[in-house]
Amino acid sequence: MDWSWPSLRSNYLTTSVLLRSIPVGIVIASGVIATAWTHNLLSNHQQLVVRTYQIIDTTKDVLIGLDDAETGQRGYLLSGDRRYLDPYEKALTRLTQLRVSLKVSLSDDAGQSARMAKLNVLVAKKLDELKQSIVLHDTEGFGAARALEIKRMEEATMDVIRHVIGEVTEQEKSLLATRQSRVETDETLIRVVAVLVGLASFLTRAGIELYLARRDKHQDQQRVRNEAA
Repeated sequence: MDWSWPSLRSNYLTTSVLLRSIPVGIVIASGVIATAWTHNLLSNHQQLVVRTYQIIDTTKDVLIGLDDAETGQRGYLLSGDRRYLDPYEKALTRLTQLRVSLKVSLSDDAGQSARMAKLNVLVAKKLDELKQSIVLHDTEGFGAARALEIKRMEEATMDVIRHVIGEVTEQEKSLLATRQSRVETDETLIRVVAVLVGLASFLTRAGIELYLARRDKHQDQQRVRNEAA
């Protein structure tokens, strides 16, 4: 087999071959790029949806952690048994992790970041209240700790925390609706791109074949006229 450039050009790089391959190749390459772009867009929006659900779940976990800490603290104040402080101490560790996670997740939203800063202050205040009651119980007894607890009830720190967490959650639910809509739009876009790429490829190939058929017919007619002359 002759692998020389003139031979390859005359046998394989003919005008017909180039016309059949290059335009279709361009269409397919464009389709690959468009498909990759739409899939990347979908992936990004899906990640935002997942993150939104995670944020909502984390806010619930913060409330659960605070309830656990408060339950453990009250159990200890009433019983004097330090075993009741186990859920309190575990909640402290868990709340530290949850607060860091929330802060990072909400850092790209100025409004949510402001709410998170407020929430951090409130959570720290509530945990400090619980700790002060425990220390007072250890130093002055149940009566003093109970009196402090009654005084703190008027401040209703947990109610304020629930309100702020409710604001964070509602904002995330609002964003969730928008982000889910974007995911649905992206999925539709992917299907449209796939159809358009297939259609463009078919029409390009059909147009080329029609052109080549007309060209060959014209050349045949020209050859016959030349022979007749």
